[in-house]
Amino acid sequence: MGLVDTIQAIITRIVFAAHGAVAVYRIVTLKEDPYYWYLAISILLLAFEGIFTLTIKESSEWKFFCPSVFFYLTSVCPAIWLIELDKLDTRLEQKELREALLAGNYTLAPLPVTEATGLETSEDPEARNISGSFNASIELGVLKDVGIPVDLANIPEVDDDTMVLIIEQFLMLVLIIGRWMLPKGNLTRDELAQILLCYIGTAADIIEFFDSFKDDKVNTNKVLCLAVLSIWSWSLLQFTFVITSSKEGPIDMQASACEKAKQICCNVDVWGILINIILQDAPFFVFRLLLITYYKLISYMNIFFTCKNTLVITLQFYRLFVVQLEAAETAAKEAADSKAKL
Repeated sequence: MGLVDTIQAIITRIVFAAHGAVAVYRIVTLKEDPYYWYLAISILLLAFEGIFTLTIKESSEWKFFCPSVFFYLTSVCPAIWLIELDKLDTRLEQKELREALLAGNYTLAPLPVTEATGLETSEDPEARNISGSFNASIELGVLKDVGIPVDLANIPEVDDDTMVLIIEQFLMLVLIIGRWMLPKGNLTRDELAQILLCYIGTAADIIEFFDSFKDDKVNTNKVLCLAVLSIWSWSLLQFTFVITSSKEGPIDMQASACEKAKQICCNVDVWGILINIILQDAPFFVFRLLLITYYKLISYMNIFFTCKNTLVITLQFYRLFVVQLEAAETAAKEAADSKAKL
C-alpha cells in the first residue's frame, strides 16, 4: 500500500468514526443517559480494524467484505434506530392526546416536558426555544475563544429534527465519499467511477424509501415503522460488499462440468445483480406492495415507486439472463477452439 493510499484509508476511517460519534452523542443527549455510550464500541472496533489493515494485513483492500464500512454502519444505524423509535413514541403519545381531546376527555394530566414527548407544558411556550438558543450560543462561543470568528447573530438555529435529518442524510454521503477514498484495489479509475455512480443511484433510492416516515399513516404505525427501519438497515448492507472488477479470466476447459458451471454462474456480475435484488429491490417492492394491498395506502408516489421497483427487478433478471447467455456462449466458443487445436 502506497503512502497516498494509507493516508486516504486513515482519513476515511476518521470520517466514519466522527460521524458515528456524532450519532451516538445525539442519542445520549436525547435520552439523557450516558449508558448509551456503549454504542461507541463499534467505533473502537473500527479503530482496531484500521490498525490491523494498515499494519498486519498490509493489503490495500479486503477481497469480498469491507469491515470498516460494516463497523461504521453498526455505530450509526443503532443510534438512528433509537432516535426514530423515540420519535415514534412521541407521535403515538401526541396522537393519543389528540384523540382524547377530540373525545371530550379534558381531565388528562399534563405530560412532563421532556425530549421524549416533545410536548410543551410550560407556562411560557418559548422557554425551551430560548434555552436551546442559549445553549447553542454557549457552544458556538467556544469557537471564538480559540480564535475562530463566528457571527452568532447570523447563524440559523438548528432544531432537534433538523439535526437528526442531517445525521441520517449524511450517512449516505459519507458512504459514497468513503468508498471513493478507500483504496480501489484492482479497479481502474473508470470502473471506480461507474461504481460510485451506481452508489449515488442506490443512495437516492434508499433516502427516498426512508422518507416513508413522512406519511402520517406510516409514522404512527409501529409495525410499519419497524418494517421501514429493518428494510432500510438491510439495504445498507450492500455497501459492505466489495464488488471489484467484472473482468473474468478464461474458463478452465480442463475442469469438470460442475466447476465449469460454477465459473459461468458465479462470476462477479451475477453476484452484483443478486446483491442488488436481495438487499434492495425486492424488499422495497414487497413493502410498497404491502402498503397498497394490505394497508390500503394508495397514493401516486406509492404506485409510481412500486412500478419503478417492478421495472428494475425485471431489468435485473433480464441482465442476469444476458450475462449467463454470454458466459455460456463464451464457454462454447472456447470449447470449440480447444477441439480445433487438437
